[in-house]
Amino acid sequence: MDTQLLAYAGVSLLLAVTPGPDMAVVTKNALAHGRRGVLLTTTGIGFALLIWAAATAVGVSAVLRASNELFFLLKLAGAAYLAYLGIRTLLESRRRPADTDFLAEAPPPAPAHAIFRQGFLSAISNPKLGVFFVTFLPQFVAPGQELLPRLLELGLIFAAIGWTWMNVYGLFITRIRDFITAPRVRQWMQRVTGVVLLGFGARLALERV
Repeated sequence: MDTQLLAYAGVSLLLAVTPGPDMAVVTKNALAHGRRGVLLTTTGIGFALLIWAAATAVGVSAVLRASNELFFLLKLAGAAYLAYLGIRTLLESRRRPADTDFLAEAPPPAPAHAIFRQGFLSAISNPKLGVFFVTFLPQFVAPGQELLPRLLELGLIFAAIGWTWMNVYGLFITRIRDFITAPRVRQWMQRVTGVVLLGFGARLALERV
C-alpha cells in the first residue's frame, strides 16, 4: 500500500474543504441554477485543476513561480474576475424579494457553457494554484520514481477529490435551497456571497508574490 499516496489524499481532502473562491462560485450557481448549476460549475473547476496539474507536470507552473511579472498579471486577472462575479451578485441581490422568488415566473436557464465558464475561469485564473501544485506535489514523489507519471497521478487525484467535494457541498446547498431561496434569505445569501467573492478578489490582488 502506498502510504505516501494515502497521506497525500488526506491532505488534499483537507485543502479541498477549506473555503475559497471556487466554493463561493459553487454556492452562487447552486442557488441560481440548482443541481445543473452545481455539476456544470464543478466540472469547469475540475477541468481547470487538471490543466494546472498538467502544467505542473511539464514545468509551466515552475516558470510561473519564477516570473514575478507573469504571476502578477495572472493574479490581477483572477482578482478582476472574482470582483466581477461579486459585483454582479450584489447587483442581483438588489432586486425586490418577489423578483427572486423561485415560485414566481422563472427566467430562462443560463446556457450551459456560461455556467461551466464561471467555474473554469474561477480556478484557471488563480495563479496560487500553480504555485501550490509546483511546491506541494513534488513532496510526494519518492526517490527513484518517474517524475512525470507521478506528478500527473497526484494532480489527477487532487482534481478528483476537489471535484467530488465541490459536488457534495453544492448538492447539499441545493437540498436546503427551499430555505435559502426564501425571498429575504436569498437576498442576504446573495449579498454575503457577493461580499465573499469581492473579498477573495481583493485578497488575491493585494497578496504579496
